Amino acid sequence: MTFFLTSMDGGRPIPEDVVVDILLRLPVKSLLRFKCVRKNWCALIKSPSFIKEHFQYRNNNCARLLVCNMKMAPELHPIVKSVVFSLLPEEIVPGVTPEQKTLLQLPRVTDFTCVAGPFNGLFLVEKSLYGVDVCLGLWNPATKEFRSLPPAPFEIEGFLSHNNDHQYGLGFDMSTLDYKVVWIRVFWDDLGLSDNNRVYTCVYSSCNNSWRRLTPKFPPSSILSAPLDATYLNGVYYWLSRGLDGIFMILSFDMVCEQFGEMQVPDIPTKHWGTLTLHGGSLVMLTSGQPMTSIYDVWVMKQEGNWSKVHTIQPHIDAHWPINIWDNNKMVFENMETSQLVLYDPKTRRVTDLGFQLDPNIDGCWVFNYKESLVPIKRGSNTQGEDNAVKQIEHYFNTLPADEASS
Repeated sequence: MTFFLTSMDGGRPIPEDVVVDILLRLPVKSLLRFKCVRKNWCALIKSPSFIKEHFQYRNNNCARLLVCNMKMAPELHPIVKSVVFSLLPEEIVPGVTPEQKTLLQLPRVTDFTCVAGPFNGLFLVEKSLYGVDVCLGLWNPATKEFRSLPPAPFEIEGFLSHNNDHQYGLGFDMSTLDYKVVWIRVFWDDLGLSDNNRVYTCVYSSCNNSWRRLTPKFPPSSILSAPLDATYLNGVYYWLSRGLDGIFMILSFDMVCEQFGEMQVPDIPTKHWGTLTLHGGSLVMLTSGQPMTSIYDVWVMKQEGNWSKVHTIQPHIDAHWPINIWDNNKMVFENMETSQLVLYDPKTRRVTDLGFQLDPNIDGCWVFNYKESLVPIKRGSNTQGEDNAVKQIEHYFNTLPADEASS
């Protein structure tokens, strides 16, 4: 590939490796514009190798906090929600409320239920109305691309499913270069008896844009917990599982062979609370004897099943709930008394208000470690453009006009 940039004095062309190094330092928004400058630039920026290298370029692409805040709007309509995705700056000054950048705002939707991710800058968004017809979509906030996934084959006659009875995993099949979504769903019989539940699993292939049913090999009585961030690592996705006996295990799913497995957790009492996340390129388990008023232990998996406790954090905050870990073991909490989102630095013991007022009546706040990426969602060479993508997202969710919502 030949580049035709010249030095500022009009002399010799700038070497190709220097041009690539310059482009790697640029944000996604600039690169999307530069695709239109030259055909060879467009080919480079769209190449899988450049997309991967750009995402991993740490000096330019540090993880930032992305907050999804959902609120109910009973004054407008019994089921209307407002959903706002906001991005915080790379550096948050202690004691100073950071400026928020709005990435997406859905002021009047009825069927938004949750968001999961991110993996390689991609998010899964979920919609359902009254717990039925659950559907998923893939969204890249940086490229403004969105794809609605086809319905998954979950039709089970005589069985019921609820929103809290399923979990997702978004990852990558390195053998086929295919982004995949694994969807675990628990169905209960009409009487709601736990002994008669069934667990079904489907896997979505981005290359084929289709789902395929799997037969899972794990106890249907286990309760899976959603991780704080997407917990995909080296081809495997992880969930924390807890049996009816209170014993923790970790359920894993290999994106290549599409097989489930189990793994031991750290040596913690069964009465403890726990959750998973990724931090510093490793799988991390956060445990506590009593969330909201307790001490938190941070465990890191050095090798599969080999855990080491690396930190103990005791936040000096009133009643709170842990939301995520960010930037050198800082922790994000929801202050349960004020319904505010705060950042706690265990080194300085300082608490910073992040500037979000949460809805105390619903579980509707998600905080992610986010790095923007060029990963495409739409198949082929066509891109959507920002305006069209926003319209597609609004069309995907049941968005009410202002006059209808206020009636």
